[in-house]
Amino acid sequence: MSDIEKFIAARKARNPKAWAKFDENYRRYAIGMLLAEHRERSGLTLTELARRTKMKKTALSRLENHGEDVRLSTIGRYVQATGMPLSLTITPLPIGKRRSGNRLSSKIELVPA
Repeated sequence: MSDIEKFIAARKARNPKAWAKFDENYRRYAIGMLLAEHRERSGLTLTELARRTKMKKTALSRLENHGEDVRLSTIGRYVQATGMPLSLTITPLPIGKRRSGNRLSSKIELVPA
């Protein structure tokens, strides 16, 4: 376990209510962060990626900085424009941890292929 993982685990243990949505919020942020890292590894600027995807630079920046509710088709365009593979893993959460309503009941992870 890394130092940051130890820190987060300790904070969650001390104040579970305050940290209750941390994992969900971190995953949202992490998706954008991983996409930005993928773009940088491919050697593209945000401007070049915008040209290749035919998307606005501001929309791509918002995606990289917030990563909320990202459509699979958008991730596909993003990866296609970089020309580099990226793996997407969707894992169902255990039944006791699933949410009701329209929210995803799974863990989503992007990793360089």
